[in-house]
This record gives sequence, C-alpha cells and structure tokens, in this order.
Amino acid sequence: MKRSPARAMLFVAGLLLFGWGIAPGQSAPAVAAPLLAVTETPTSEPASPTNLPTMTPANPPPPATETPTAPPVVPTTLTPTLTPEPQQPEENEKTATPTPTAAPSLTPTAALPGAPIPDPAISKSVSPPTAVVGDTVTYTILVTNLGGAPATGVVVEDTLPSFLVPSEATISRGQVSVSGQLVRAEIGDLAPGETVELRVTARVIAPAAAPENRNLATVSSTSPDANPDNNQASVPVDAAGPVSLPNTGEAERSPLPLLVAALGLALILGSTLMRRRR
Repeated sequence: MKRSPARAMLFVAGLLLFGWGIAPGQSAPAVAAPLLAVTETPTSEPASPTNLPTMTPANPPPPATETPTAPPVVPTTLTPTLTPEPQQPEENEKTATPTPTAAPSLTPTAALPGAPIPDPAISKSVSPPTAVVGDTVTYTILVTNLGGAPATGVVVEDTLPSFLVPSEATISRGQVSVSGQLVRAEIGDLAPGETVELRVTARVIAPAAAPENRNLATVSSTSPDANPDNNQASVPVDAAGPVSLPNTGEAERSPLPLLVAALGLALILGSTLMRRRR
C-alpha cells in the first residue's frame, strides 16, 4: 500500500512530461518588409510667349531751304531765229528701243511683333513606381509643341541611373538609339500641338534610394523656344532589395522536447513495473 502513491505520482509525472515533449511547436513565418511608395514630380506649365518690342525710327529733320535772289535785269536785243523742219527718218533705218530693268526688292526676314513662336515641352512618368531587384520598369516620355509655330531639329536625351539596365526603347515617330545608359531620340520637326511618345524599358539590378533613384530627361531644338523652363522632366523609382518569402516548411525542433518525452515514457514504464512487482 505504501507504493501506491509513489507509483501514481510517477505515472502522472510521466504522462505530463511525455505529453509536453511530443506537443508540436509553432513557428511564425517571416514577413517581407513593405515597399516604399513614390510620387511623381509634375512638370511646370509653359508661359505665354512675349511680344517682341517694336522699334520706331526717329523723324529726320527737314531740309534747309534757301531764298533765291533775283538776277539783275539786262536789256537784250531780240534776234529772229529760224527753226529747221524736223528730218524724217529713212524707212530702212531702225530705231533701238531701250528695255527697262526692274529694280531688285528686299524681303525682310525679321519676325513681326506678336508672331507665333515654337515651344517644345517634355513630361515623364514611370510604371511601376516601386520595384525590387529583378523587376522591370517602363518610362513614358511625351514631347509636345505647345507653341504656335513648328519646332525644328527636336532631340530628346535621357540618361538612366546606374541601378537600371536599359533593355528596349521605342518611339511613335523619329529615330531612337541606346548607347550604354544614354537613350537618344531624334524627332525632327514638330508641328504646333503635335505629341510624340517615347518608351524606355529597363531592369532593376540594385537597390536605390533618393536622390540616386531619379533620372532627368531633356528636349532641345534648333528653333526659338517660347518657354525653356518646360524642357526638363524627371521621376524617381523606389528600388528595394529582393523580397524574402515566408517560411512555409517546418522549423527545426530542439532535441529537448524529445528528451522530456523519453523521460516521461520512462516514468510511466517504471510505475507499471512497480505495480507488477506488487
């Protein structure tokens, strides 16, 4: 009878230890860090062209006039003169007729006051604005002539930052080329109100943060420009490192629970043996 409480305690302790040892562990999956958002930089609106000043020449002074002096009167003697009859030209004689020569006229080349002036403007956007290493981003560049006259010799240049590698460039009209990080598009003439679209695709190869994550696109022309302030556009890309996926497999378990379970099983067996010996 004395062994009954001890045997019961060993049995209960063995059950508790065995149950705790074989209970499954829980592992919390790792959560990827959230990506940063990005905002675009709007492009300033063009200002209206300014009228050119008009130069008015000064009035020349009037010429000086002199008062003629009457000559003294001298008495003269009238002498009759004979007027010969005009001689008739011979029939065979030819008379040369001079040909008048027209005087050259000069055409002014200066622009009149208030004449329309070209105004090539550029805008830029990117999709997606947030990316990670290995993703692909696409820049969209729009060039529009906001002036009232055609723009000539229009050229667009965009140098991509070092964390991007350009893979493709297309344009709706003109010629585009890629040399290293430089993308150059030759549009040529741009009519008033006309828009040309340039698309540049690049791959993210490294993380980047401000201000290194922003690149600048510019437009230039050989014609006058009514508003040079709208000839540049830039947009940032928030590029982060690779995303770590959550761990869906079983976490490695410590050997301690197995040892505790083995100890609990030993206590259960020990209490059973004590009962049989009785």
